[in-house]
Amino acid sequence: MTRELRAVPAPDGMAPLADTWLVEPASVSLNSVFLDALRELAEEQSVRRQALLKADVRFTTTGTLDAVLASYTRLAAERVRQRVVDVAEVAGPRSVVLLHEAGLVTRYGEAGGRELRAGLQQAARHPADVPHGLWLLPAEDPRATPTPDGRTVEVVNRASEWEVLGGPFLKVLRSAPVRP
Repeated sequence: MTRELRAVPAPDGMAPLADTWLVEPASVSLNSVFLDALRELAEEQSVRRQALLKADVRFTTTGTLDAVLASYTRLAAERVRQRVVDVAEVAGPRSVVLLHEAGLVTRYGEAGGRELRAGLQQAARHPADVPHGLWLLPAEDPRATPTPDGRTVEVVNRASEWEVLGGPFLKVLRSAPVRP
């Protein structure tokens, strides 16, 4: 089953970001796309999703990711990367892809997640590559290196790869309704 992923409007509250930096934001919930990719893989391979869920529970309990689930998460991460690239291509050259809800990418960092994040970051650093202009939102402490779920997000150059959003931006973001 092939699923088309379209650029969707940014989450409510992102308009101030777009207005300030004169960009057209496209939004990708990494968790949603990651789960879709896992479901597709399970269906394609005739694997019961329940088996993957049980393996994930074992991972939560033991801290050890079994080989089968690791294989699925690596393949899912590859699909997620392609879908983010697809969104960026459809959205156009003035677009910035706003990545949010990245918990699963972090959770499966050892099995495709870290490579996914690093690959997207590398592409965003090169104007000729897609996606160019990529934002991972948010960070808990604006002075500290971003560490979602305790995993460090690489920032090579704070001047060009880091923007602290404060005051009015955070007020708008915090007051925006949460969409399912």
